[in-house]
Amino acid sequence: MSQVQSALLMLVAATLLFAAIVTFVWRRSRPVPEPRAPKTPREPRAPREPGESRLPRLPRRDREVEAPVEMSAARLARISARPPFERLTEAEAEAEYRTAPAAEAPALAADRPAPETPEPAPPSEADRAMVGQMLESMVAQVEHEADLVERRGTEPVAVRLVPQIPPRMGEIATSWLGGRPRLEPGMAWPEIREVRGEFIAQIACADLPADIWDGLGPRRGSLAFFIHPRDGDVAVVHVHAAGDPVDPPHPFDPGGSFFAPNGGLRFGDLMPFTRHAFPEWPVDLVAVRPGDDDPRADENEEGDDESVGTRLYRSGYDVADPAFHPFDWDSMTAMVEILAMRIERFWKDVDGPSPIDTQLASVERRLAKHDAGDKDPLGREGLVNMQASLQELHDAAAAARAANYVARIRAEEIIAIVRESAPKMDFSANDAAAVMDALHAIRWTKVNRKTDPDGRPGAERIESLEIPLTTHHPDAPLWVHDYLTIWFDHAKHAYAANPDTLSDAARTVFEPWARDLAAREMPSIGHIPFRYVHDYDDETHATLLELPSSGLMSWIFGDVDHLVLTLRKADLAAGRWDRPLVQVSN
Repeated sequence: MSQVQSALLMLVAATLLFAAIVTFVWRRSRPVPEPRAPKTPREPRAPREPGESRLPRLPRRDREVEAPVEMSAARLARISARPPFERLTEAEAEAEYRTAPAAEAPALAADRPAPETPEPAPPSEADRAMVGQMLESMVAQVEHEADLVERRGTEPVAVRLVPQIPPRMGEIATSWLGGRPRLEPGMAWPEIREVRGEFIAQIACADLPADIWDGLGPRRGSLAFFIHPRDGDVAVVHVHAAGDPVDPPHPFDPGGSFFAPNGGLRFGDLMPFTRHAFPEWPVDLVAVRPGDDDPRADENEEGDDESVGTRLYRSGYDVADPAFHPFDWDSMTAMVEILAMRIERFWKDVDGPSPIDTQLASVERRLAKHDAGDKDPLGREGLVNMQASLQELHDAAAAARAANYVARIRAEEIIAIVRESAPKMDFSANDAAAVMDALHAIRWTKVNRKTDPDGRPGAERIESLEIPLTTHHPDAPLWVHDYLTIWFDHAKHAYAANPDTLSDAARTVFEPWARDLAAREMPSIGHIPFRYVHDYDDETHATLLELPSSGLMSWIFGDVDHLVLTLRKADLAAGRWDRPLVQVSN
């Protein structure tokens, strides 16, 4: 079982162990009850004769009811040897009642003494020792974690895997993330428990510092890493002589546990438009020693934690700008399909009364009841203000529907042209610019309800925004930002393979975005893990690779955590790559 699976099992096991110890101590402290007397065994039945029935023999006819026998008091007296009962006169009964002592009232449940609870037996020395060992173990673990946090960043040397931005096209990459591995000629594709792994990284051993991992490990060839697509186990292969890039013998599984393109695309309806692969990104191995500048952004430092995409969303932009134009047919067709999907969802005709009509009718009924004497909590002024705001909203929404109907017709004409042209024509940047200009010329209207600036009861401010179809406004999100998220996903694959695929204008947007993600999500080698993992001791373990969840690389581990791959130093010295420890940080 991999350490990724055991991380959760360790937590469950620790909880069960603690519950078991508490139960054990509780049982030991209870008084021992006296054992019950054994039950008297039944006498064995006589064996049943052949044909004999065990059912009771019941009479076929109802028994005759015997007449009740009356017994006089004198006869009862003779049987019991007591004098017969003599009735008292009325005066004698009254006198006896007055002189009889009053009967005690039955005690109430609240007045009854509570049953005594037996005092629990004091814990034994063995119980005290067990609890003490547990506490000592917990304290030692906390102290160990605190010590690791204190010494994090003080390692003699660590290596950062810095993505090349832009990639250097004039040289052959020796270390890279994602894409295709370079295995030895004839080597089979690595499998993990009979499942082909997904390639995630290959690191040139010759580029590692001599003192990394305390000088242990190979300094020739390269280390290739493959991950199980479902449970996260990892296979490490020492490639002595790398051959040509090898295509995987199986299609990429976008439904795997770790594929997650940037922007939360894994969890929405845009997933079919993503590139189903980890981009092949060349990296430089940068040694970092105490006091050196670190290219990795410290996640604990305070500062702007917003990504470039988030800032664009809040500020607004227009994809008619050449920086955001599609750059191939895949990005172009994805753009028009997203536009078609969104206008179909948000601009479709609604049968029957709209929600605005329903609200307006409800307010009119409330106002009529109020005028008839059934006072409304909002008051007449509030109801009148609400009615006026809803009427204004109704009129604005009707005008927006009319304008957006025209916008939809024009947009669908452009969508049809792109769909028809994609399989027949070569892609052209000029054609893409013409499409974006045509979309920019279309205007659409968004109606918003906002708080009344004067604070009048029941009143709202109705705002109508008329904007180009290519403009993203933070108060009028329709389709543009969805397209931008897919644009970035396609752009990073194209850029990593050849930066010249993107125009200069597009690179001015893409490169700062990619550098920001790369600094936040930078992998590392030979360090104390950045985040806590359960099974790690820097005296006996070496960090082979720590991969943070990455929007740039389209992978995610746990809840946006880190995949930490370590190896015992004894195995590292012996070249045992079959026993890596795989853990997800928490």
